[in-house]
Amino acid sequence: MPPVDAIVLAAGMASRFGVPKFLLPAGEGHVQLTRVLEQALLVAEGRVAVVLGRASKVARYALDRWLETRAAAGSRVVLVLNRHYRQGQSTSLKAGIRALPGSSGVLVFLADMPVLVPEKLELLQKAILRPGSQALAVAAGRQGQAHPPVYLSAKLFAEIDRLKGDQGARAILRAHQGQLEVVEWGEGPWFADVDDWPTYRQLAYQQGWITEPFTPIPRWPVAAAQVAPRVAATLAAKAVPWLAPGLLVLPGKKETLWLDLSPPYQGVQSIVQGPSSTPAAYLQLLRRASLMALSS
Repeated sequence: MPPVDAIVLAAGMASRFGVPKFLLPAGEGHVQLTRVLEQALLVAEGRVAVVLGRASKVARYALDRWLETRAAAGSRVVLVLNRHYRQGQSTSLKAGIRALPGSSGVLVFLADMPVLVPEKLELLQKAILRPGSQALAVAAGRQGQAHPPVYLSAKLFAEIDRLKGDQGARAILRAHQGQLEVVEWGEGPWFADVDDWPTYRQLAYQQGWITEPFTPIPRWPVAAAQVAPRVAATLAAKAVPWLAPGLLVLPGKKETLWLDLSPPYQGVQSIVQGPSSTPAAYLQLLRRASLMALSS
C-alpha cells in the first residue's frame, strides 16, 4: 500500500471562539496547529496538506517558523489556501484532496484537537495498513462512536467532491457505515475539541502549557467611556476578536497594554491592545495575551 497521506483542516471561522484558535499557544515553540501537524507527520508517512483560510498569513508564518528546524518533515508538507473557507468545511476537505494528486487515501485531522498522542494514532495507522482490509474509512472511536481523526479511501473522493457547505467527513461516514472501521481509543484528552476558552484553559493546565515563561503585559484601569466607541464598533463587526469571556484582543500602534474597563461595557471587561500589523507581531500579541489570561 502506498504511504498514507494526511490533511490538517485549519481554515475554519472559529466563530464560537473569536480569535483564530489554532494559533493559541500550546507549549513552548508550539501553537495548536503545529501540535496537530507534528502528530500528523508522525503517523502519515506520505504528504501532509495543511488547509488554511482565516488568518492564513499568520498561520503560514507560524508554520514556516516551526518547520525551519524540521527540514525533512517540511519537504512533505503542502500548504493550501482555501479562499472559499467561509462556505464550510466541505470546501477545505476538497481543497486538501486536490493538493494531494494520486493519493490512495487521506487521514483527516482537525487543527483544534491538539492533544493527540502517538500511541493512539499508531492504532489507527495499523488498521489503515492492515492487509486485506475492505474498509473505505477508518475512524478513532469513543464508546463505539466515530470521531476524528478519520481516514478516507480514495474510493470516496468522488462523493467528497459532491459535498456542500459545512458537510465534512461525518456525512461520508454515515453513508458507508458498513465499510467503516472504528478503532476504539477510550476516553481521554485526545478527543478534546477546543471550541471555547474554558476548554482551552482546562487543556493548558492539564498539559502544562501554562508554565511557559512570558513577559507580563502592563495592566491599567481605564474609564469605559474612553473606549466605548471603539468597543461598540468592534462588537458590531462580523468577527469579534474574543480571547476569553469579557476579553478582547485589538490592534494598537504603540506598546502592548492590558486595559481593565470601569465599569465593564457591553460585556467587555478588559482589552488587550498592541502592535499586530505583521504576522510576527500579531502572533506575539496573541501569545502574550493568552498566557497572561491563563495566569490571571
